[in-house]
Amino acid sequence: MIIKKKIRPIITIDGPAASGKGTISKKIAKELNLFYLETGIFYRIIGKEFIEATQKKDIKKFIVGLNESIFKVNPRYKKSLYTEKVAFQASKLATLDVVRSYVLSQQIQVLKNYSKAFKGIILEGRDCGTVIAPQADVKVFLYASLEVRARRRYDQLSSKKTGQTYENILKDLAARDKSDISRNLSPLVKAKDANEIDCSYSTVEETINIVKKFILSKLPNFK
Repeated sequence: MIIKKKIRPIITIDGPAASGKGTISKKIAKELNLFYLETGIFYRIIGKEFIEATQKKDIKKFIVGLNESIFKVNPRYKKSLYTEKVAFQASKLATLDVVRSYVLSQQIQVLKNYSKAFKGIILEGRDCGTVIAPQADVKVFLYASLEVRARRRYDQLSSKKTGQTYENILKDLAARDKSDISRNLSPLVKAKDANEIDCSYSTVEETINIVKKFILSKLPNFK
């Protein structure tokens, strides 16, 4: 008798910058005991390592020389990844095929090897349901209007006294949207089988409840 290995559920949440996918994914992961994977952080890590490299090597040699342990980040290191300088470098490197191929291989390794303590995995980013895990059990495409996303990001950053203006944030998000949608490699696009959610006028809790309904309707035994 052949016993098939039980495959734990895979859930993906894609969407543009500042759509709330990170906040939503983290909360749902905690509630449903899911492993949370922030796929974009891989590019930030590579961007930071590239900035700090003492010798700027050819990008292919740089990638080959990376130690995979860098992806096991501690809180202090993770905090250093969220700067404008790192974000710019990460965005630049993410357009290169050699970088995207390497990152995809690392993300798939996480999909295969994350801790058995979790009942499943939830990925959030730009190409989770289309490239990283097209076989996902539940796919969500979360979005909000550009103006709403800019206002939310402005309110978030204002509490940290960054000095950012709403106009600058709006301009930056518009540029990121254009870059994400128009890039040749893994562009931001809704998977054909994804559930589309406009959260422009929904609270975080309301959006979480909507996403959970999608998950439990597709995975009724997942509690």
